[in-house]
Amino acid sequence: MQRVASALEEHDFPAGSTIFHAGELGRTMYLLAQGEVEVIATSAEGKRIALVKLGPGECFGEMALIELQPRSATVRVRKKAKAYSLNNMDLYNLYREDNYAFVIVLQNICRIVSRRLRKADSRICDFLAGSSRQLNPAVGARRSFRRGRSRSDRGTPPGPR
Repeated sequence: MQRVASALEEHDFPAGSTIFHAGELGRTMYLLAQGEVEVIATSAEGKRIALVKLGPGECFGEMALIELQPRSATVRVRKKAKAYSLNNMDLYNLYREDNYAFVIVLQNICRIVSRRLRKADSRICDFLAGSSRQLNPAVGARRSFRRGRSRSDRGTPPGPR
């Protein structure tokens, strides 16, 4: 892991600054050591939406290392931040010099992306459930009723699902 640490570049960002904009080509991910950033996307109607706030220990921009696509969101600094960056060439050099460290970094990036995808799936499900309640209030009521009861109320034995 010493090889990974030596590849990281330190950056200081003042509050209010923008680290990158949606649509830019990106080849760098960041690990936030201090401060707070927000990830902002633009809706189809042009409205800017703050998707999430990230704090120390969290990362952003990892999609740039996975796919060769423009940035999907803008990242703006809310509180003065210190971050460490890893770019695609650093990752490639890690692959050439230390396969074990390379695999560990990729596994962690995959875990982060998977966790975020699960959260997005949950939000989509909740959004669609809200839409179905608007179309058919009885469907939403049944779903809310089931969610509100404990497992013992439903006759489900305790233990793993």
